[in-house]
Amino acid sequence: MEQHLDALLAAIEARADFLESFRKAYGLAAEHYHAEEELLAEIARREAALAEKMAAQHAEALEMAACLEEAVAAGQASDALRLARRFHAIAQHNIIEEERDVFPLAERWDASESGFGHGGV
Repeated sequence: MEQHLDALLAAIEARADFLESFRKAYGLAAEHYHAEEELLAEIARREAALAEKMAAQHAEALEMAACLEEAVAAGQASDALRLARRFHAIAQHNIIEEERDVFPLAERWDASESGFGHGGV
C-alpha cells in the first residue's frame, strides 16, 4: 500500500493525472481497513482508545475518498486535488501509527491468549 501512496503523492506533486494512482491506493486502503476490522475488535477489548483512533482514521480516509470521487464527478478538479492530498496524509499517518502503536501491542500479547498476531495488519 505504501508504494501506491508514494505514487499518489508523486502524481499530486507533479500535478499529473492522479486519479489512477488515487484509485489504486484507495482500493488497497479499503481492503486493508476491512481486513483489520477483526483485529480492531480484539484491540478494543484491551485498548479501546487505540482501536477507536485507528477506526476513526480508517473512516476519515474512506470519507475523503468518497468526497474526492464526488468532486471528480462534479468537475471540481481543485477540490479533488486537495482531497487527494488529504486522503494521502490520513492513510500515511494511519500506517505510521499502526507501526508505532498497534504492531508492538499485538506482539506483546500472547497469540494463544488473544488469537492473533499482527500478520493481518
